[in-house]
Amino acid sequence: MSNGERLKVATIMNFVRQCEPRDAENDKVLFDTTRKQLEFCVRSGKDHTFLLQYDTLCDDRYIELFNKKATKQTEVGLWFEIVEPLTSKVGLEYRSEYGWKWDWHIIPGFSMAYKTNEREMLIDEAMRKFKERFGEYPRTVGSWLIDTHTVNYLTEHYDIDAFCICRDQTNTDAYTLVGGYFNQAYYPSKNNMFTPAQSAKYRINTPVFRLLGPDPIHNYDGPKYGSPEKEGHVCWTLEAVWDAGKDEKMAEWYFNTYYENEDLGFSYAQLGQENSFGLSDLVTPLKMQLSKLDKHENIKYLKMKDAGRAFKERYPKKTPATCVAALDNWDSEDIQSVYYDSQNYTANIFRHGKKLFFRSFYLFDEKVPDHYIEKPCKTFYAVYENLPIVDTVTWAEKEMDAGMTIDECVEPFTVSRSGKTKLKIKLKDRTVVKFSEDKIEVDTDRLVYDPFDAKAKMKVAKGGEGIEYEYNGAKYFLRAQNAKTSKKDGKVFVIKRIDKDAPVALIPERR
Repeated sequence: MSNGERLKVATIMNFVRQCEPRDAENDKVLFDTTRKQLEFCVRSGKDHTFLLQYDTLCDDRYIELFNKKATKQTEVGLWFEIVEPLTSKVGLEYRSEYGWKWDWHIIPGFSMAYKTNEREMLIDEAMRKFKERFGEYPRTVGSWLIDTHTVNYLTEHYDIDAFCICRDQTNTDAYTLVGGYFNQAYYPSKNNMFTPAQSAKYRINTPVFRLLGPDPIHNYDGPKYGSPEKEGHVCWTLEAVWDAGKDEKMAEWYFNTYYENEDLGFSYAQLGQENSFGLSDLVTPLKMQLSKLDKHENIKYLKMKDAGRAFKERYPKKTPATCVAALDNWDSEDIQSVYYDSQNYTANIFRHGKKLFFRSFYLFDEKVPDHYIEKPCKTFYAVYENLPIVDTVTWAEKEMDAGMTIDECVEPFTVSRSGKTKLKIKLKDRTVVKFSEDKIEVDTDRLVYDPFDAKAKMKVAKGGEGIEYEYNGAKYFLRAQNAKTSKKDGKVFVIKRIDKDAPVALIPERR
């Protein structure tokens, strides 16, 4: 693959559990669903991946199913949620509040709920069992959430090709992930698997992919920008069980957005569903999605392990700059949304009607550890996050258009690439925003930001050079060049341009 060729990847990946304690009939439903999913994937003729949980590895039916029906186009990997058969095997207590053998809460269902030595015991047993069943170790390990110690240990001891974790979400299930690399993939920090590394010293050389195909308009704050077309929608993803994932119009819009609009050279989406939703038809929506995606040129359907290898071949030294550009909306609202990600930060430019603003902006710092890297999570709920600069999902949960305002009288914009890593947001012939890997240039007379219920401490930097932040003990800085920062009414930050012939440069810096 030449360096200038776009890498357009789709992974068909389903996750397999043997136990679903909330319904007595689910044992049969789970198996039948997996069989139907596997049979369809094989018939599709496309490479695909199934990730099996430990309880599945202990059930002969599933092993026989994959030995008989899987083909060379099938990858079998490990889904690393913690279940009672796994903890019992290594002599640990499974602390389910409900007495279940599988529990989606952090305690007991995820690795960060255990001490570091216990995590290693659980990993080693899961890997041993997988090799016993399939003759080799898995090359892909996924879970809705994996702790950093586990990612380090798996990389160092088992030569994994790819990790995958949940999309960003807030207050869903038993965890929140906010301010992460939006979609494609990144090399995580040894201190925090949710944070891209900035240096070889701290970089884990196995990429982490984001799951579920998040909607770049509605995933971040869900129903805040509601309209009749979205009534009844629950999750803004490609998941086959939800209304959005079943919607043909949404699927067409989604694939146009991800694979036809600018992406800075790399686009990616994961299709598929865990078998726990087997009471719904999971095959028909996936078939529809594939029929829509097949209309696009140069899509590479890859096994997850091969997606990891392709990523490492294409980007051997650092996390790339990528973008997702939704230049129109799949329903009636007048919205545009562009995510830009690099190894240094993630930011979202959002236009709602006439208003153009930063809806989100988070700094990545490889040295800031995750909350559970050395000590176990003590609650049934966990949070993985990066350093917030503009946060409208937890700081301004109910406020429409609440971010850092650029302009309140704009028309629809266009997006264009500049070189390999820069992205321009253009209003007619004017470049209003230019993203680079380490800064954002904004052509505006002033930016106005009311952080509402900010959870970070914020103040105007000395000399009015920007905004200083402190969050969970980390200190960082948004430097504003060619501007003077002040406060209005004791709360609202105003970044005012000095030289009208030059843009304001916003530079997120670590301290």
